[in-house]
Amino acid sequence: MKFLFRKVPAAIMIIPMFVSVIINTLFPNLVNMGSLTTALFSKSAVVPLTGAILFFAGTQLKIKEAPAAIKRGGVLLAAKFAAGYIGVMVITGIFGHGGLFGISTLAMFAAILSSNGAIYLAITGEYGDQADLGAYSMLSIKDGPFLTLLALGASGASSIPVHQLLAAVFPMIVGIILGNLYEEVQKYFKAGAHALIPLIGFSIGASLDVKLMFQAGASGILLGCIVMMISGLILISVDKLVLRRPGYAGAALSCTAGSAVATPAIVAGVVPSLQGEAVIASVQIAAAVIVTAILCPMLTAWTIRKWGAPKCDAIGQ
Repeated sequence: MKFLFRKVPAAIMIIPMFVSVIINTLFPNLVNMGSLTTALFSKSAVVPLTGAILFFAGTQLKIKEAPAAIKRGGVLLAAKFAAGYIGVMVITGIFGHGGLFGISTLAMFAAILSSNGAIYLAITGEYGDQADLGAYSMLSIKDGPFLTLLALGASGASSIPVHQLLAAVFPMIVGIILGNLYEEVQKYFKAGAHALIPLIGFSIGASLDVKLMFQAGASGILLGCIVMMISGLILISVDKLVLRRPGYAGAALSCTAGSAVATPAIVAGVVPSLQGEAVIASVQIAAAVIVTAILCPMLTAWTIRKWGAPKCDAIGQ
């Protein structure tokens, strides 16, 4: 088992996730039996566990480190938007607005412009530093349909509700305040984020069903590969060339968020002309979520082996 954890990329998260995916595919209602099992192991656990990791990360973030975290998050967020917008515009310019092999512009925007915050926090919590975790205060803007609406040029898309952004980062703010006021709080919660990573992995897996890849067909799998290629290339390059970092944080953002499955329907509510594309786009995005959840940790592990990370010893460097 020790050998397995050393050889599998991001094993502390990816192995529990794979186990959960298998369980959810074969026995989809097993973890939904109720009570503590559902609260801790179902897909609904991702939100509170992510909030807890943000709180723990906040207790370790010194006030003097906050500007670096905000800068890192802002640059990566801009790179994420650029990856989606430029990448889709290039594909559309070559293949037309009908899309690539049945993948619509809406599906590509929604898949590329989102990323799984839990995967990012789990990977950077395992291999990165506190500024990586603190960067999520900016990166949380990518959650939901905001960047997709902005990219599609929908009316009102540039107006991001402040209360939603505040709600996403409030646990980290509380952690920062407590950690800077009381040194004992910082020491007490130091290992908190690391301890929750396997649980995050298991709860992410509980939201994935391998059968969805077959329902979406080749187009859904192809969409996942497109997300990895476009996001990986641009985000890793920006992380290395602009931020002068090893690139693992950019790689950790090269995945599609599970919440992006609902984005086409939300966007179609704002732009009625896209309603015809919304249903198939959601199925394709669901497949991309699974594909990128598998490939993203592998890409991140490759970048760490090639360029290092603050905690690269964790994968046997």
